[in-house]
Amino acid sequence: MTGTLRLIRSLGALGALVILIVIITLAQPGFLAYGNLMNIVSQWAPVAIMGIGMTYIVITGGFDLSIGSMYALCAVVAAALGRTQSPLVAFAVALAVGFAAGCLNGFVVTALRVNPFIATLGSSLILSGITLVLTHNTAFVVNFPPFAVLGQGRIAGVPYSGILMLLLLVVGGVVLAFTPYGQSIYAVGGNAEASRLAGIRTSIVTASTYAISGVCAAIAGIITASQLASAQANLNPNLVFDVLTVVIIGGTSLAGGRGAIWRTVVGVAVLAALQNGFNLLNIDANYQNIIKGVIIIAAVASVHWRVLRRVRPLRIATAERRAALPTEQHVVVETSQYDATETHPNR
Repeated sequence: MTGTLRLIRSLGALGALVILIVIITLAQPGFLAYGNLMNIVSQWAPVAIMGIGMTYIVITGGFDLSIGSMYALCAVVAAALGRTQSPLVAFAVALAVGFAAGCLNGFVVTALRVNPFIATLGSSLILSGITLVLTHNTAFVVNFPPFAVLGQGRIAGVPYSGILMLLLLVVGGVVLAFTPYGQSIYAVGGNAEASRLAGIRTSIVTASTYAISGVCAAIAGIITASQLASAQANLNPNLVFDVLTVVIIGGTSLAGGRGAIWRTVVGVAVLAALQNGFNLLNIDANYQNIIKGVIIIAAVASVHWRVLRRVRPLRIATAERRAALPTEQHVVVETSQYDATETHPNR
């Protein structure tokens, strides 16, 4: 019975996606047209790629509000250099900027022990300011065709950005699910103190997820700059909410310790189908923001409720043991065992 419930919970977002696709297709048959699907892939590739980094961070119990500003800064850097340098040089420098910004976030969160929400909010403001200084609030236009190949090029109708997205999703999913590093990410998110006592360098693992997120934001910014052949400071200011929404829809827990890249892929598909369906049906785009807000609030409330439901019996048992035992040694052991068994089975 427990396994059945876990399966239903795991397939919740996937089931919602299937229902959504059926409804939209019945209302607008052109939704499943090959050209439309490839346009969706091209449009949502940056969000999916940034979702990889956000998934890693959220599983560790962290948060990153700076990815939108990081994305815009890296896009601007790529476009600024792309006007005079080869695309490879421009893209490499943009990647380095994203990696450095991610490392800075990781340092502030782990070494300075600043709350991730506050740390990344501050870095978001800093990065936005730097971008505005670089651009003077104007767009950098790149009139060099090779620069646009990554974002606008296609093979058999499939955008290059979609191929890159697929490769990164596969690599990110395999690393997270099947490598010791990925297991360390789950362990840190499930119980950081127990992980530290087990020999895991929790600070390095946590900081590395922010560096990965920075690289993902840089790649997304490069793709967008290549797609538009330009970049500016206010490039897609609501992107951070799209990324957060797809991670939450997919089922990655904001409490940490649970999640997977495939879940984020499902979240991207749900949000992309919803937005594209609204566009095809000529529904006011403002409703999309309302739906995203409702999803985020509902997801956070759901996580809080699940944690309370799971922890309440543990607290009662702990109180009973404290009353019965002369020391709390056995209670601590039981708590660690509880965390270990509850963290991993429902990825």
